[in-house]
Parts: sequence; structure tokens; C-alpha cells
Amino acid sequence: MDLKNFLQSRAIIEISGTESKKFLQGLITNDINKISTNNLIYSAALNARGQFLYDFFIFEKDDKIMLDCSKNEIDEIIKKFGFYKLRSDIQIKKNEQILIAQSLDNIGFADPRNKNLGYRIYDEKNKLEKLNLLLISQYHLLRIENKIAEGAFDLSKEKSYILEFGFNELGAVDYNKGCYIGQELTARTHHLGEIRKKLFHIKIEGALENYQAENFDALKGLEINCGDKKLGIILSTVLIKLELHALALIRLNEYNENIGGIFTAQNFKISIIN
Repeated sequence: MDLKNFLQSRAIIEISGTESKKFLQGLITNDINKISTNNLIYSAALNARGQFLYDFFIFEKDDKIMLDCSKNEIDEIIKKFGFYKLRSDIQIKKNEQILIAQSLDNIGFADPRNKNLGYRIYDEKNKLEKLNLLLISQYHLLRIENKIAEGAFDLSKEKSYILEFGFNELGAVDYNKGCYIGQELTARTHHLGEIRKKLFHIKIEGALENYQAENFDALKGLEINCGDKKLGIILSTVLIKLELHALALIRLNEYNENIGGIFTAQNFKISIIN
């Protein structure tokens, strides 16, 4: 088995100490008290303006809290958490022994975002190699087909608002927990119902010969238009059997006004799947 069966874009932060849960509760959008050795939660961290910073899967193992986060941001996250911990009795470090994979077999944790994604597995490489795992491309296709955004590939740090990306529908936001950074705007948006954008599953046609199959965010931010009207942007993409699938974030008003029109993004033709 090669690394195409592991989610290489993710890594593990290990948090231990008597105040671990209290510390995290003030930083994440979900309720840390839901985690256990048998229960995985999905959550996000926001800035003070309620804009996206990071997303996490969180669980317990050996009396420690494990955070599955973006590998490219792991050092930044540890540094930021270190800033907030002050004198709290917690220790924060990388755990490079545990790798992350996804499977449709009933092993590991049920993916808390959507049952169609199967199970998320955390273990050492030699143990994961014995399992029936999804390829990375298969995992991303499942995400896109089910219109599930993932932080590093779809959201923009310090700009995106998680409710526009359906994080509440993924079980990542608990509106009954105590205060956390960015809570005020998130709660107000939820209660006022001010969501003007929506995720769509699209197909992209044309000029695919230059597309790199393993670069899942190669077209991120590319504008989708109908004539001279800007509808939204392309997010993450995945190439399967010479078909380029993608998530798109589209403004609902413009979409509804242009149903039946021809959607494009530069020299690509865009087809809305659902």
C-alpha cells in the first residue's frame, strides 16, 4: 500500500493535562464534552470576527485529546494554542506516529459530518496497511458529491464564514455550549438566517490536459460566471475517470436569476450537478 491510501494533508496534535477540555472549549465551535474514545466530533476555530481559521476532528485516546488538523498548518496551530494556554495545565505537541485514513468498512470512527463518508481511522502505518482504505481521490469525490467542504481545500483563512459552507449541517457547531472565540457573529447569523451562498456539486469541462490530478485545490477561487454576471467561485476539485468534479460556492440570488443560462469559468464550461 502506498501513501495514496492515507490522508496526507492531515496530521495529529496531541493535547494532555488536567485542563485540556476547559482550554479547548473556549476555542472551538463544537462542545468538547461530546468526545470520547468511541466518539469523534468535527469542529472549527474562528477569529474574533467569526471568520474561519482551522477545522478539526477531535477524539480521546489514552487519556489524551487528539486533534486531526491540516498538516500544513500544524506548527501554526500549536504556536497559536501556546499563546492562549497561558498557565493552564496542558501540554501540546505533534503525534507523528498516528496516520489518518478513510474507509467505507465499519472500522474506526463514524465520520460525524455525513454517514455517506464512512469511517475515519487513526492508527500506525503498519496497522492501516492491512485495512481496506479509500484512495485520497475517492475520498475527495465522496466529499464533493455530498457537498461537504473541508477547511484547507475549500475555505479561506480569515475570510470565510463557516455557516456559508454548511458547517452547522455537518454537526460542527453547538449553539448551546459556552462562549468561544467568534461565537457572537456565528450565533447571530444562525438566528437571523442570513445565509446568501450555497455549496453545489459541479462538473468542469475543457482544458483538462494541464490539470494535475493530485492538486485538489488547483482551481480554488476561480470565478464562475453567466455572461457578465459573477455567480460564485470554484473550490476543491478531483479528477475521476477523466471527469473533473468540484465544489462551488454560489450566491443564491444570482443562481436563481440565471437558471438555464450557460455557466463558465475562464475557458471551462460549468455544469451544475446538484
